[in-house]
Amino acid sequence: MNKLTSQINSLNKYLIGSLQSGYPFGLAHGKMGLVIYLFHLHDYTQEPIYKENAEQLLDDILENDLSKNAGLTVEDGLCGVALGLDYIVKKRFVDGDMNDLLSGIDDLLFNKLVFGNIKSRYSPPQIIHFLYYIYKRLEIQTNDNDRFPFEGLAIKLINQLAEWIDAAFFEESYTFSIYHYHVPVLTRTLSCFMQCDFYKERILKILEQLSLYLFAHLPHLHLNRLYLLWGTLPLRDCNPDWNRYVDELRKSIDLDRIFEEEIKGRNIYISDGYAALHFLLEEVNKEIPEYAIPFNPRSIYDRILSSDAWDALIEYKYYYDIHRGLLNGFPGVVLALLNIKQKYLCE
Repeated sequence: MNKLTSQINSLNKYLIGSLQSGYPFGLAHGKMGLVIYLFHLHDYTQEPIYKENAEQLLDDILENDLSKNAGLTVEDGLCGVALGLDYIVKKRFVDGDMNDLLSGIDDLLFNKLVFGNIKSRYSPPQIIHFLYYIYKRLEIQTNDNDRFPFEGLAIKLINQLAEWIDAAFFEESYTFSIYHYHVPVLTRTLSCFMQCDFYKERILKILEQLSLYLFAHLPHLHLNRLYLLWGTLPLRDCNPDWNRYVDELRKSIDLDRIFEEEIKGRNIYISDGYAALHFLLEEVNKEIPEYAIPFNPRSIYDRILSSDAWDALIEYKYYYDIHRGLLNGFPGVVLALLNIKQKYLCE
């Protein structure tokens, strides 16, 4: 057993032993994200302990954490739990009727967003996440009566976003972080509604408004360019201007610059580094083969393996506590390693 395998086993053992000690319940940093992680570990290793703990943790969430007083956000709240449930049902890790499972969360969402003051409660990125949640709920509705409330709320949020978004929304931070750059998720989410032919004319007008800011420049960070390419690929057929911009984005991405300048030693997570790079490249290349970006999965794999983040996770509890969730922690990185190993390395 090599050093990293031993470290990951130790981290997994510690994680399982501490699941009942103060974890938040959410998707990005809490228990719902760990449910996804543990089900995937079982799928890869076939070790029963991972499935058993995933099921126990899921039961705990459903029985104890879905309070009417809990937060609603996708990152840390009930809508994130709902998207996690949707994911594990679609992956067939568990069985369930999504409309039955999520009816209570839907009611809370409608109450807070239809009747509450949205602007004082939620930021534009949170509203974008809510919109994506609504899109996923619309996907499985089979009649107009069930679709109607979701469509009405989507229209309200889309128009609210159109009022809020200004030049500041397009600004980048100095280093890559999915917490700080939200344009790709906005364009991707709007494209989802476009593809199901919902509110299409209004969304096209909003995209025209966004293009005034977006087409003026390319993102400074090349990893943000890749992230934005993922977010804008479905819009390439909107009109020739969007097609040209997407094409320009694709041609401008320099992977060597990402490797050598933009991702530092401990930036291995989905939120900030190599795991994000891998999943973005894989999604872009799978979605539109003609826009595929050649890359060497082994180089990403080796850089993750050699990072001193693993030593820090073992040695410093404060560092482990920050990086124990799916999005900003070692579980997301392990899933990236397993993905690369299964699909590309055949080890």
